[in-house]
Amino acid sequence: MKRWIIVMIAGLAALFTLDVCAQERGVKFTGGTDLVSTYLWRGVYESGPAFQPTLAMNVGNFSATAWGSVDFDGSYKEMDLTLAYAIGPVTVSLADLYWTGHDDDRYFRFDGSSPHRIEAGISWVVSQKVPFTLSWYTILFGAADINDRGERAYASYFEVAYPFTVKTIDMKAGVGMVPWNAAATYLTGNRGFCVQNVFLNAGKNWAIKGMSSMSIGIITNLVWNPALEDVNFVGGVSFRM
Repeated sequence: MKRWIIVMIAGLAALFTLDVCAQERGVKFTGGTDLVSTYLWRGVYESGPAFQPTLAMNVGNFSATAWGSVDFDGSYKEMDLTLAYAIGPVTVSLADLYWTGHDDDRYFRFDGSSPHRIEAGISWVVSQKVPFTLSWYTILFGAADINDRGERAYASYFEVAYPFTVKTIDMKAGVGMVPWNAAATYLTGNRGFCVQNVFLNAGKNWAIKGMSSMSIGIITNLVWNPALEDVNFVGGVSFRM
């Protein structure tokens, strides 16, 4: 499985090199941070109030993103690194997902009991006029990726989302599903297919006067998790530069 991961990274790197050489586009860096009342991941509660910084590099159709989350008392910490490449309406990605809560949380461990999960993803924007986005993600590596029988789960997640605007408010509604048993990743126990994430998001950004490249925003997310019989209403603020 590690060989497949290396092949995928090499493939994304090759696409990046071709894109830079063909288009000769400059490198662009963006960053920012969010402060949220609750951190949810695909409908699953991860922590209470949290800071969530992000840093991204874009070159042509290629992007590399670092994203993290840490709660106020430091009991929960997450660090995600993602490589992505856009081919028209399709984006392919490879992510290293690391978060605490394992028997051994040391970051630089990539053996059979590693706290990292390596996840491949693909998303497709159906059309510009009707911009439904279909996304699929599957974990390829990680000791914590197991089902309720202790077997490799290849935990997967499929989502259908639709962005829209109400007056000046950016909205997005969607539903996410877990297609098979993935107890450790999505806390689904011995269930097979289940609906994991039903959400309605709203947000608005304002440019900071005199700083055209910087903005501040408000975030509100209403999230139901039918599989876990849970609901959360999340609020937050965002800063982008």
